Amino acid sequence: MKPAVARFVDGRLFSPNFNDYYAARDPVAETVHVHIQPAKLVDRMSRAKTFTIFEFGFGAGINFLTTGAEFLKHADSNARLRFISCEAFPLPSTLISEAHVITSIDRTLSQRFLDYYPPMISGIYRRLFASDQVELTLIFTDVKTALNEFIEQDSVGVDAWILDGFAPDRNPEMWDTELFSIMARCTKPNGTVTSFSSASDVRRSLERNGFSVRRIEGTPFKRHTILGTLKKTGLSVPEPPTKITVVGGGFAGTATARAFARRGVQVRLLTPTGTVGNATSGIPTAVLHPRLSASMDVAPYFRTQTYFFSAALKSYSHLTASTGAVQLTSKNMTTSRLKDISNILDEKWAQWIDTDDLSDLTGIKHDHDATFFPKSFVIEGEKFCQSLTEHPSIDVVAQELAEPILDERAIYATGSTSILCDLAHSWEVLTIEGQLDMFTHANESAVPRQVLIQDGYVVPNQSVCKVGSTYEYTKWEPGLATSRNLEKLHAVTKWKDWTHKGSFRGQRTVTSDKLPIVGQISPYTWVNLAHGSAGTASTPYCAEILVSQYMGELAPLWLECIDQIHPNRFSKRQVRRPNPLQHYRR
Repeated sequence: MKPAVARFVDGRLFSPNFNDYYAARDPVAETVHVHIQPAKLVDRMSRAKTFTIFEFGFGAGINFLTTGAEFLKHADSNARLRFISCEAFPLPSTLISEAHVITSIDRTLSQRFLDYYPPMISGIYRRLFASDQVELTLIFTDVKTALNEFIEQDSVGVDAWILDGFAPDRNPEMWDTELFSIMARCTKPNGTVTSFSSASDVRRSLERNGFSVRRIEGTPFKRHTILGTLKKTGLSVPEPPTKITVVGGGFAGTATARAFARRGVQVRLLTPTGTVGNATSGIPTAVLHPRLSASMDVAPYFRTQTYFFSAALKSYSHLTASTGAVQLTSKNMTTSRLKDISNILDEKWAQWIDTDDLSDLTGIKHDHDATFFPKSFVIEGEKFCQSLTEHPSIDVVAQELAEPILDERAIYATGSTSILCDLAHSWEVLTIEGQLDMFTHANESAVPRQVLIQDGYVVPNQSVCKVGSTYEYTKWEPGLATSRNLEKLHAVTKWKDWTHKGSFRGQRTVTSDKLPIVGQISPYTWVNLAHGSAGTASTPYCAEILVSQYMGELAPLWLECIDQIHPNRFSKRQVRRPNPLQHYRR
């Protein structure tokens, strides 16, 4: 996306393209006087279990940060704020940071928000704040596209609308009368609309669509603002579920359980042992690293979005190494591709590194081009799963299942699809074995200072390098995986004479298109599985997508892309061609 063109004029953020200011001299007070007080948001938020606000025009995020801070002051500790906002012309993070410095906003929320502000790529981005109580869904697209996506996905509806784009005569697309009809269809009973604009066209459009509108007189920031209240029958919102069963104690199962629990759902998490992080998800070292592409095709776009979402969940993970990872060029990651990615992303997400700086950063001499991804991190699988289940609404129960649960709603987030039997008969899946190896070296200089990614990963941990992971489509002879990982270590560090200290082996389920399987497969059964080698990034993201859909909420992904990870995609393809994995035999 093209970032907004803006600059500070006399201490206020100004848009030359729209010839208008983003906010008053005191934007926090403006939010309170124009939106919070007229709509009685504090009182309404304090009485709600889940409160949803949809904003047109995110700007510098002042409305979100001010409302979020008020919510945290007054709402119950078990309540949740859904704040959804769309922005067609996102501000660069540097300008947002400057705007925050000169306002009286909540610094804790501001810093967390700025740390993980999305890159300039169209999408639906979700960020969680304050122990998951505050949820920001930031949609980088035009208002019409955002609203259409919302109404297609969301049945929970909106409690309060904030219309805060530039003035109607300067930004007519945001005030299109067609949008008010869509708004009315997804507003809860007695839902409100607030806006700085009291233009007659705006008032009449709201009234035609069932809102009772009155002007708010004499605010310190404008002579008139408006409050609209929905008077016709609002959206009928179904009662949310109160409990759910999740099967699987690995990355996918624990992430799914956490996504339900933060929404107030009581989770019974079934695992064979009554513990989590066993089997493959017990891997001693896993890296959240980007598998990025400059392409906007569905598969690479999806992989890109998994990284942006899961990197912001770092607070759940027990880190075992310093954050950041260096991606070296390789056969599959050419210099031009890596440079395109670096140019697209903000430096908070990606930093191009030349040869000299690369050697200083890693402690190893390289002849590769590279990019440093500061948001990447390393986890221990078992501890990561345990951290996700540290929630009072999650009960881990020991229960071995030989067949699917058919008489109650359940989510299957397991490492294997075999338990689903006939429900999974058309899926194009394969079990792949893989291995992580640990090596030491007599010379400490051989151990790099940073996580290195090339055709696999090298993770330094004091004097040990952990190297992985193999991808074994066929049965490998003993020792072959170790020798392959040693070759990777030689190639990346340029040092030989490493001593092997141990191995970890596991199995992963992969699909023919390398995308996971996420969605509903029967009236009572949903799945989140087949994440292959990308589970560190994709399992939390897919958990959020699945649980959003289950709860009737907007998911953090375009519906077009969600269709590409749905379980029924394989049967549709097999009308045209056979299962491409049917010839593999273990």
